[in-house]
Amino acid sequence: MTALNDLSRPGVAFISNSYPPYRVHVHRRIVRELPEIRFWSLSTHDANESTRWKDPIPDEINPVPFGTGQSTADQASPRNAIGEWRKAGAIIRWLREHHIRAVALLGYNDLGRVRIIRWCRANAVPCFIAGDSNIRIDRTTGAKAWVKRRVLSALLDRCAGVLPSGSAGEAYFRRYGVPPGRIFLYPLEPDYRQISEISQQQIDEAARQFGLQPNRRRLVFSGRFVAWKRGDLLIAAFARIASERPEWDLLMIGDGSMRQAWQSVLPSSLKDRVIWTGHLAEQATVSALYRASDVLVLPSEGEPWALVINEAAAAGLAIVSSSDPGAAVELVRDGVNGRIFPPGDTDALVQCLLDVTDRDQIGRMKAASSQVLADWRRKADPVAGLRKALAASGVLPA
Repeated sequence: MTALNDLSRPGVAFISNSYPPYRVHVHRRIVRELPEIRFWSLSTHDANESTRWKDPIPDEINPVPFGTGQSTADQASPRNAIGEWRKAGAIIRWLREHHIRAVALLGYNDLGRVRIIRWCRANAVPCFIAGDSNIRIDRTTGAKAWVKRRVLSALLDRCAGVLPSGSAGEAYFRRYGVPPGRIFLYPLEPDYRQISEISQQQIDEAARQFGLQPNRRRLVFSGRFVAWKRGDLLIAAFARIASERPEWDLLMIGDGSMRQAWQSVLPSSLKDRVIWTGHLAEQATVSALYRASDVLVLPSEGEPWALVINEAAAAGLAIVSSSDPGAAVELVRDGVNGRIFPPGDTDALVQCLLDVTDRDQIGRMKAASSQVLADWRRKADPVAGLRKALAASGVLPA
């Protein structure tokens, strides 16, 4: 009998949309650290071009694809609703055939996921909603807010519990009626060891590849080039501090539809001080560039979590973030390892950049990030959170 056919251990399926490196990392941890369950990692879509990674999907996490060739960018599109409903039917048949005792479902934003939630409730299979929803960006008002409260509260009431990423996520789910006893922290996390163990040779190779000059200091942006990430705000702020901080450059990691618009904001006099890498499909290269930098800057508006903040803390960077991301709540202590500013406020961002790039401050703030991250990891761990959820539902012993 193979391990996955050993019905003495409860089967658990985690259903997500795709396999970014951070999700693969956590699923590997689940397989290794929860040997008392049979674990499968199901996917409903493929990553789109701007989020695709070269890192292989390991057999260890028992991947089961249901949406090969279907982009995550189209996941919630109304024109795909019928297809998502049918896909959910195929997933439900798989769950039944493999004697799945519990489901963790990433998100609730398509018709297929609603169908899976309903099936789990009807068949007494505990279903836990995982996600990075965040009360700070839940700004729906008026009639839309009333409808959302009624619909989402009813949907969440059908679930055994929720797996939020942090305290802003806990507050979000409490707003929609989930009691504290059904909330289990399941924070997003990268492979921290992979970041910390990047060699000096890898850092030097990445610096050469992208023309990073030695003896320069660097701000870094990392993410998709989409409007709500507000790269334009960062470039405008950098232009305002450039003369006061002549030893600092800006590294823009990523790509997307806003690249040309953001580049147009950059004064021609600063073109040699801003490096554009394009989309990087290997996590090791991104990690090496973090390690070659000093400050992560995240000016996003409406960012649910922002895993780049975790990555930056692990790489020993100071962090400047808008107050929106859930990760900023947990991993940026204003004035300690970085600065927090109101979303969209260029003047505030300029002052934050001046603060963290001050020669008397930058070393202290960079050094503080490791302790802030260590404190957070002691408080919240995804495998521990999943174990508590499964125990609360009777799938595992208490």
